[in-house]
Amino acid sequence: MASSGSYDDAADPAHSVFSFPWPEGAEIHVLSVAEVTYPVMVAMGPDALASDVQVRTAEDARATANRSAMRFRSLGFTAEGLCMKGDPESAILEHAKEWGADLIVVRSHDCSRLERLLIGSIAERVVKHAPCSVLVLKRSAGA
Repeated sequence: MASSGSYDDAADPAHSVFSFPWPEGAEIHVLSVAEVTYPVMVAMGPDALASDVQVRTAEDARATANRSAMRFRSLGFTAEGLCMKGDPESAILEHAKEWGADLIVVRSHDCSRLERLLIGSIAERVVKHAPCSVLVLKRSAGA
């Protein structure tokens, strides 16, 4: 949900989330999904390279979730940072259903038409299949 940089940077969609008028007593789960990656080019042994890439991705996802949850806690909310591995759409929807979420907040990533055709938009699929309302944050132009 949050990207690197200052939480006060208005160009960062995470800023909108932290300044959103959350109801008093809101409980927030920050879920970051480490998508399973498979390297296309493998020059030094597929097992070592694949596991190194996945470990870094999982560590980055965990750090992002924990950093954002900590920010919410500093604002007085109950917040938990969670990291999952797998397909982002499935992980988000499954967690929202299990937890009984009232709102899912996702960030839209700009992608080319070809990328959208080949892999689709996670935000679009979450909106389509979500068990609750979805707020989609889009990076402002030029950011």
